[in-house]
Amino acid sequence: MFDIFGIGNMGNYEERKVARWPEDDWIVDTCRVTDSDKPFETAVKHTNYNFGKMIIVEEYDDEESAQKGHDKWVKTMSADELPERLFDISTCSASKFCSAICGDGYRQNPKM
Repeated sequence: MFDIFGIGNMGNYEERKVARWPEDDWIVDTCRVTDSDKPFETAVKHTNYNFGKMIIVEEYDDEESAQKGHDKWVKTMSADELPERLFDISTCSASKFCSAICGDGYRQNPKM
């Protein structure tokens, strides 16, 4: 099956999930993916960044690294002082398409 944007993965999140940390105004989610250069990624969703939409902040080669990265991002996002900016580093097909059309400027997400 040809799946240019990885949409075929959408229905099996529980099988792909490594870890998820939900809070009232933010989420750190790490899971296995098939549409990126690496098989695991962490996304952050926070009301202070990217209009509250997900931002892919890190990708990993294996599940152990993904869990360590997830734990790091939970610590980062629960700290008293949040990062100035988060950068969308996604290498998924849709992200590459957006970069080609819009340039990489859309990937930088300053705090609002």
